[in-house]
Amino acid sequence: MMVDSGIIASLIVLIFLCFAIPVGGFIYLSVKKKRVAKPFFIGMLVFFIFQMVIRLPIIQIVLPQTAWFLSMSHNPWLYGLFMGGTAAIAEEFGRYIAVRFLLKKNRRYADGIAYGLGHGGIEAMLLIGVNNIANLIVLLDGQSFLAPVIAAQLSYAAVFTAVFERVCAMALQVGLSMLVFYSVRSKEWRYLVYALVIHTVVDAAIVILPGAFGLSSVWIEVVLFFAAAGLMIWTVKIRPVFINGEENL
Repeated sequence: MMVDSGIIASLIVLIFLCFAIPVGGFIYLSVKKKRVAKPFFIGMLVFFIFQMVIRLPIIQIVLPQTAWFLSMSHNPWLYGLFMGGTAAIAEEFGRYIAVRFLLKKNRRYADGIAYGLGHGGIEAMLLIGVNNIANLIVLLDGQSFLAPVIAAQLSYAAVFTAVFERVCAMALQVGLSMLVFYSVRSKEWRYLVYALVIHTVVDAAIVILPGAFGLSSVWIEVVLFFAAAGLMIWTVKIRPVFINGEENL
């Protein structure tokens, strides 16, 4: 079957960005700041362990076997807060453990950025990049019975929304990582709480906005954008505080 070449090109751009942003950011930081490999790869490892190995199998395989979970899934408020809260707990406490115990000598501003790029980067690569590589192969081959199904789900709007969402999501992960780094460095634990709350709200909105209010996915992207933008502004403003205290790191 024939698929619009523009959509194919857009899909390739999406896949490229999922890999290019974190890898490019890592290369840039490695050249400019040095010693960022450890936080970058630990960021990847923490997401993989706490989300892919622990949380997602429980959410997708174990809990659907329980009556309370199935019942809760019909309530968008409870289900959204549960899904958002468990994602926040898994990732933010994973971040905290990494920064507190594994990165004692890697708590610079650049280390926080590198960690966030690793954490958000592996999320983009595994959940978006790899899946869309498989979709692209099927579409280019055109012989699989899945090709029409995949093609029907694709449009310029869908692909560009995915690109926008992934860029914002990676920015969000960098910002959340900086909150946790700052929390550990300053011993002000309210910043860890901020990370938990922001993460919960953003993820819960994915369920609550359409389920409870009937809003389109555009509003989910709006919430994500403002959360990511707010965290990026804070990350830029907090930079002097990090830099001034880095002589002892």
